[in-house]
Amino acid sequence: MSTPRWLLWASLFALGCATPPPPPPPVAEAPPPAALPAPREEDLEQAWVPPVEEKPATSAPNIAQAGEAPDRRVTFREALSQAQAALASKRLDEAGPASHQACNEAASLGSEERAKSWALAFKVAQAEAEPGRARDVALAWRLACGPDAVDACRAAALKALGAVAKLKGADAKGLKALVKSLQDADKCVAAAERASTAAPCLAAAGKTAHHHKDEFLAARVTYVKALAEKTDAKKLLLFAKAEGRCDAPQCTALRRKALGKLVALALASDDLDGAVKLQLKDQALASSLVDPELRLWSRTQQLERLCQKYDAAQGAGACRRVEKQATGAWTFRDFSKDKPAGEGLLADQVKQVGDHYAPLAQECLSEQARRLVPPDAQRYEVWWTVQNDGRIREAHLRKDLDDTPLAQCLRKQFAHWRYPRFTGELQHVEQSFLVSAVERRVAR
Repeated sequence: MSTPRWLLWASLFALGCATPPPPPPPVAEAPPPAALPAPREEDLEQAWVPPVEEKPATSAPNIAQAGEAPDRRVTFREALSQAQAALASKRLDEAGPASHQACNEAASLGSEERAKSWALAFKVAQAEAEPGRARDVALAWRLACGPDAVDACRAAALKALGAVAKLKGADAKGLKALVKSLQDADKCVAAAERASTAAPCLAAAGKTAHHHKDEFLAARVTYVKALAEKTDAKKLLLFAKAEGRCDAPQCTALRRKALGKLVALALASDDLDGAVKLQLKDQALASSLVDPELRLWSRTQQLERLCQKYDAAQGAGACRRVEKQATGAWTFRDFSKDKPAGEGLLADQVKQVGDHYAPLAQECLSEQARRLVPPDAQRYEVWWTVQNDGRIREAHLRKDLDDTPLAQCLRKQFAHWRYPRFTGELQHVEQSFLVSAVERRVAR
């Protein structure tokens, strides 16, 4: 025997400000975010006119802008500058710890910061005239290279390793042999990757990678072998192995190349679901290269295009649902980075941004639906102002609702919206949302 439970489901409808009220919604599950009906073009044109009736007081809270956190590279630059100054003054007892701190700080930053910090750390070790330490620093520098300009960085590290032979007490012969073996391995995989061939030297490169615990080189050897394979089945196995071989930040670019190949193989076999999941994994890697404060706006064009294809096959909003299930979060385009729109915003631009960021608004409306008591249904008029930089300056509901949890949630989410930049007067948008609490009996 089953016991009924009451669950609230949101039935959400986005309506242009000039659209007449629709009839009561049917009892049904909420449509997906991207399925929310968008305002008609003529409605949006009217919505640009600031509302004159029941507009809340302008003293209501403004939007708190997102993505404005302090620069994370400040500590790195300070440590690097301190190490450089100490080295120039030959205060090696200070230069060593400072350069070590710079390397630690750079580990969570980008390729350029890592290359700079390790190059400086090697100069400090070289100035200390300790062959063993200088050798270890040069080898660590080589392993820290990437994900960008990895070949040039590793070549610079090996050049530094060769310079250790000039230090008093260094094993010049042994260093020369070591440098040659590492250079041969790197040159082999780089050339084989360009030619997409399984060169005979790959076996030796694989052994070198294993001996020196070089996860990037090992993954690259596997990736090149996959390029040279003839059958899709073997390509699939090797590309997957290459992608999973190394999870260090230095391997991100290589992993993304492998994922790109896996996406292509999935599409070639009509596995659209698999392709979307692989592309979402690539999106996570792409986002990891961006400052945390800006990752929300790191959506790649590849994911956007594939999601359009997926929605066309599975229904509007399908890709967004998979994204939320797979990653637990959303990613978006920053339309303010596009070419400026000119004077004012066009109706289709307003619609495009509204559709793109709809999942954020739906989160607030779904929460509001859970607060309502069945069979209650409420219409909410929302006004917001778009600044010339593409950000929303303020958002309001009716005066008596302008400080409710719904209003606070919408303001928080609107802080993330980014319209195209434009010139001229600020743009005013008005939209109506109907939120219904719907009863459903579910058997336990």
